[in-house]
Amino acid sequence: MLTVARYGIVFIMLLVFACKPRQHTAPGVHDIGSIGTEIGQAIMMADQLQGFPTANGDKYDSSKFTGAHKKLKFGTKVVVTNTLTGATVTVKITDRGPIGVGHVIGLSKAAMKKIDTGHHTLIPVRIRYKE
Repeated sequence: MLTVARYGIVFIMLLVFACKPRQHTAPGVHDIGSIGTEIGQAIMMADQLQGFPTANGDKYDSSKFTGAHKKLKFGTKVVVTNTLTGATVTVKITDRGPIGVGHVIGLSKAAMKKIDTGHHTLIPVRIRYKE
């Protein structure tokens, strides 16, 4: 009788652990884990901002991979994908903005160059992030 009880307990434990939901990450963003997604336009931050303080207090450096977002916490890592080419870059949110309709993120010059080989200042993107 004791053996039957043991097997019953083992069987129940197997069922519980086998039914645990698996966590999946989106393709191409394994480095940031669970994510939120937005689709829209990325705009390049102006060269005239070089050296000026960003909203988090850092000085803007166009050679770093940084971004501006309206609501994400400072320090959030964001994967930005150019929806035309599939090129991606990971940026750290250090500023607020952009303010244009449909603009979901502002990118430093270095970040924009990494995902757009042309000299565009506005490109269609998908952003993914973990808050």
